[in-house]
Amino acid sequence: MTSSTLTGHRAATAVVFLGAGGALALATWIGGQRGLALGLVGFYLACAVVAYAWAGRDSDVGAALRAGGDERQRHLDRDATAIAGLVMIVLAIVGGITSAALNGGDLGVYGLFAAVGGATYAVAFAVLSRRS
Repeated sequence: MTSSTLTGHRAATAVVFLGAGGALALATWIGGQRGLALGLVGFYLACAVVAYAWAGRDSDVGAALRAGGDERQRHLDRDATAIAGLVMIVLAIVGGITSAALNGGDLGVYGLFAAVGGATYAVAFAVLSRRS
């Protein structure tokens, strides 16, 4: 593997950690939890540094973190993403059922997540089936 392949999009994951972590820390700060907000800044900064370092390694995880790698590594990343998505939608469905049982039929935010997940799947399936 060449140096340019290893470093291609190496900073992408670190930037995501910094952006999402910064937004969460800012929201926490605005919510009045100053100590937690500062802790989140430190935590996500450490995550960004670790992700950046790990993305520079010649490994399956490093390839996934930098959105690169060979066909096998991209296949692993896609499959792991699909499994994570399935687990999250099952959690949303179970959470919606539980919320409905405890709150007089109100699915709560779980219902929203399940609906968005289902709609996204349907649209993605339709688009992908037309492309292939």
